[in-house]
Amino acid sequence: MSTVTSQTRPETPREILVVRFGSLGDLCLLGWALARLSDRSGEGEFRVTLVTKLPFAPLMENMRGIHRVIPLPGSGPGAIVRLAAELRQSSWDLVIDAHNILRGHLLLGMMVRRPDRRLAKDTAARLTFMRTGHARESLKRTMHDRFEELTAGLAPALDEDIRVTPPLASLAADQAGEAAEEILGLAPGAQWDTKRWPEKYFLDLVQMHLKDKSGTVRIFLGPREDQWFTGGPLDQAAQNDSRIRIIRGRSLVEVATLLSECSRLVTNDSGLLHVAEAVGTPVLAFFGPTVREFGYYPVLAGSRELEKPLDCRPCSRNGKRPCHRGDLACLRDIRPTEAYALLNAMEEK
Repeated sequence: MSTVTSQTRPETPREILVVRFGSLGDLCLLGWALARLSDRSGEGEFRVTLVTKLPFAPLMENMRGIHRVIPLPGSGPGAIVRLAAELRQSSWDLVIDAHNILRGHLLLGMMVRRPDRRLAKDTAARLTFMRTGHARESLKRTMHDRFEELTAGLAPALDEDIRVTPPLASLAADQAGEAAEEILGLAPGAQWDTKRWPEKYFLDLVQMHLKDKSGTVRIFLGPREDQWFTGGPLDQAAQNDSRIRIIRGRSLVEVATLLSECSRLVTNDSGLLHVAEAVGTPVLAFFGPTVREFGYYPVLAGSRELEKPLDCRPCSRNGKRPCHRGDLACLRDIRPTEAYALLNAMEEK
């Protein structure tokens, strides 16, 4: 089953409208597809306008292949009405619904414009997989694949041997001429507690790393993570060791730039995983309640992931549900020594 549905439109559309409101990780994966479209088509053939939520707009403005970002002006029905009125003032050669949710349907309905291509989410296939353990063929396609399919046929394919530049490469810090100090990044948070590798394990990994290596460690915190982090083992370690730096309260653009300076990022299944890869930083990612078949695994060749093949996985589409076993074995069984060995193996590549 294809992830796109098409109507007859000009063969080489000039103005492309892409609708994707969130989330952070999805937008970064979408960025790869739009950057590749720009690389395949050449400068000036397409102008891509992205509609997204206001908090994500500054970061997406730096994505290669996106020419303009129009943020959703607020929340509620009134915001959709205002946005639709603004978008109706332009002529779109191609409209891509890269989210396929009710809000997007309402927006396009008020624009009196059907999408030319729409993301297929395969929600039913995911629910079936959770209940039965049987993964349909459609779940072999990652979200990266699905977003790529939304732009399929719009420009010639790239040679497979060509190295694709990450979509946020423009934010990568220029380190030419600077001393090569290794910076290890950590992203110990996640939207849901059940997706977090134990904080004590992160601390054990940091201690092993700083014992064996020179350089520094950066701990990246999201806006809602102070409650569990403050006073905890990682916080105390940072207070006692000047080599550990906590990154909090920064804009997404600043966070992306700081991630680009890291040699690797150790992360849970979270948005920062995809931001790091979008600036070219490989990741070591931990997956517990979520699985590869849900489509959000790393895309960089140098990235790695760790998970345990438990019968109870996946237990949730997004990790929101509490662990029904009560022990979070899917993440607790990933030991710090195992993670550190793989981290060092990444370093050798």
